[in-house]
Amino acid sequence: MTSETQGVPIETGLIEVERAGAELRMLHLPSDMVAATELVASVWQVDVTQSHVNPELLTALAHAGNYVAGGFRGDELMAVCVGFFHPPLERALHSHLAGVRPDAVGTGWGHALKSHQRAWCLERGVTRITWTYDPLVARNAYFNLHKLGCTVDTYLPDFYGVMGDGLNSGQRSDRVLVVRDLERPAGPRRPIGNDIEPPAAVLWSEHGRPVLDLDRARALRTCRVDIPSDIEQVRRTDPDLAVGWRLSLGQALGGLLADGWVVTDFDRRGHYTLTRSL
Repeated sequence: MTSETQGVPIETGLIEVERAGAELRMLHLPSDMVAATELVASVWQVDVTQSHVNPELLTALAHAGNYVAGGFRGDELMAVCVGFFHPPLERALHSHLAGVRPDAVGTGWGHALKSHQRAWCLERGVTRITWTYDPLVARNAYFNLHKLGCTVDTYLPDFYGVMGDGLNSGQRSDRVLVVRDLERPAGPRRPIGNDIEPPAAVLWSEHGRPVLDLDRARALRTCRVDIPSDIEQVRRTDPDLAVGWRLSLGQALGGLLADGWVVTDFDRRGHYTLTRSL
């Protein structure tokens, strides 16, 4: 793997990406900005004219010194990540979006770009990155919380309002704001192995449908909140059920966070684990 970020080691362990001879670099050329716009449109399943970014915006962000980067395999753009500084300026970055070409999902490009982003930030004295993700998407929860070790800051109901793209249309745009402390290495803060009995659930699935019992949390120090393994499939096959999961998760995860509970991990079984703060 090659990268123009040289001052800080990049934490990869990404065999498939390394073998592909990936290049991770900042985007500056007009052709790069067009390719990034097209990739974002394909990821979010919209026409390029409705993409969440456009070449002019990306050019302005890059020119102003923000983070606009891509991962390349040869001349092909495989992934893109865009972030901008926020207060305290030059000490914190908000990562607005990251997308991987649909035929390359799960092959390490997202992790590679997040590693590049971390190194780029640390070279500039930035020690904190924030971003949002859909808390119903299990693979994103696992990546953000378990693999990268982010902390959950806030549950944000309907954060973006109505969204018309192919991934989000017809549902509330609830998001979770996470924080990545760049001064600690990637990895779970409190690993929970698959051989350990999970705590009692306050949201779980029965025959694919959400069951919510927040009263259980009153007697617990640790609890779990379950989500479907593939909510995107649920959205395609049963949109009403997907809406039910959205509302139930908002009550469970949003309610617990508001009451002072702390998310400590997310495991491959689809469990958020939370601990009551002291």
